[in-house]
Amino acid sequence: MESATTIQISQKSKEKLASLKNHPNESFEDMINRLLAAFVEEDADLLTDKDMRDIEKSIQDIKSGKFMTNKQLKKKYGI
Repeated sequence: MESATTIQISQKSKEKLASLKNHPNESFEDMINRLLAAFVEEDADLLTDKDMRDIEKSIQDIKSGKFMTNKQLKKKYGI
């Protein structure tokens, strides 16, 4: 078994965490690990490396003035 540590949380936080258990006998350790796994998996799907590169390029374009405002786009396309 891995070494253990203690954490200090308020009673209100403990009650909120307890409400997230799949069943009353699920340990806090198992419940927290389940939530962490779901969080990490969900976040992993949010932004790919390509997404991050595209975002960085867009930021650089904006900083260098390579963008059009909504007003300019509407005028260009006659909207």
